[in-house]
Amino acid sequence: MTKRLIAVDMDGTFLNSHQDFDRKYFLKLYPEMRAKDVTFVVASGNQDSQLRAFFPHTADSIWFFSDNGALVKQPDETVMYSAKMDPEVYHHAITYLNSLDEVYPVVSAVKSAYVLNSAPKSFSEMTARYYYKLQGVSDWDAIDDTVLKIGMSCPDNQTEKILTLLANELAGELLPVSSGHGDIDLIIPHTHKANAIKRVANYLNIPMIDVVTFGDGGNDVEMLKEAGQGFAMANAPQAIKKIADNVAPDHDQNGVLITIDQLLNSGKGREWEKGVWTSNTAFFPNFNYKVRIQKKRLGVFQSLFNTLNDDI
Repeated sequence: MTKRLIAVDMDGTFLNSHQDFDRKYFLKLYPEMRAKDVTFVVASGNQDSQLRAFFPHTADSIWFFSDNGALVKQPDETVMYSAKMDPEVYHHAITYLNSLDEVYPVVSAVKSAYVLNSAPKSFSEMTARYYYKLQGVSDWDAIDDTVLKIGMSCPDNQTEKILTLLANELAGELLPVSSGHGDIDLIIPHTHKANAIKRVANYLNIPMIDVVTFGDGGNDVEMLKEAGQGFAMANAPQAIKKIADNVAPDHDQNGVLITIDQLLNSGKGREWEKGVWTSNTAFFPNFNYKVRIQKKRLGVFQSLFNTLNDDI
């Protein structure tokens, strides 16, 4: 049986508008995934402790990529990879952010996340919903921790403008990405979800062609492009849909779970056993497997060729 990996973003993808998901449906599908040798990965810009809290019954068998892939933990919570922001880069970024009006940073680090004590109460309360380990500090220099990324909240209608400002100011140092709705993350270059997936896929001996990803925002672009099949959500911006291979139903309609169910059970699983994700063109009308293969690097194509030969 061919090993697979499915990686899901959380906000706007796996989670619905109420910041929850159909837990009964998931607990029905999860044993099927494990039985078919599918590794389930949660890949989010949020904090590890917050992500784990969503999966009280299955966290001990799930891989978690938090902070957009800057921190990778195995199911037993062993740290496989941890990024570290250069102190000079951090100082440059946080100083620049302090100069921008209506921009409120949150520094995400290994031990905790941090906001200024002087930040608006509404921002601190909202941030605490996504960072279960959160501390207030008098100033940014008071943080004694390994910084993974810098997040921020800004006016929704200013997001694109601020992204451009940050890209120009921090070029070559940090990469600004947005999940929309006034949220921006500054991530360490090449420290994104796709590279975290590659790291774990390589560790588990799973070719990238045998990876499926789900996302809806700018911080999902790389993993949607690099996966064997990348699904944008129906609620994602058009720009995200364009770079994905196909579109899953809306996050408020169990889009991820419905699609996983289809991948697991289409043709009673024959496609999985043959090394092909699905032939159900009625459900995935835009997916052309042969065209998708042509987009992959030669090394990935060779990996798939070997896998198919092994399965035959």
